[in-house]
Amino acid sequence: MTRTLYHFTKPEFREQIFAAGVLEPRWPKDCSAPKTVHLMESRDPEDLPWAFREGWTIRFEVRVPKTETHHWFGWAKANVPANAFQSLGVPIWTPDDHSYVSDQNLGSKHWYVVERVVPAAEWVSVVDIETDTVLWRAPTQ
Repeated sequence: MTRTLYHFTKPEFREQIFAAGVLEPRWPKDCSAPKTVHLMESRDPEDLPWAFREGWTIRFEVRVPKTETHHWFGWAKANVPANAFQSLGVPIWTPDDHSYVSDQNLGSKHWYVVERVVPAAEWVSVVDIETDTVLWRAPTQ
């Protein structure tokens, strides 16, 4: 069983990603947490962390096995040091927390990670959301 998720990136990274044929796990630079590909179940860039909204206009739609996807809250609490959250501008609060909803973290309920590359075989489409142009679509079988 698969889960449809979305990955956003900047246009300047598109050709590098296409040439590699994978979405590579990254983050953080200080190796304080496992490298992951960050994904979300929302197609809306407004649900990205506030620091990643401007200029992140290339949207990859992917289908990955559900068993390999980890919802942000549970994964982050187990894998990311608490002090890293503040420096990344990423919330650690859960929807149960009274301080959960803010302009900076409203979309975090949609966030997921996978701890591996996401190869082109799992890509569905790539769209430039500024122009609504399909840049790549999986071949039909």
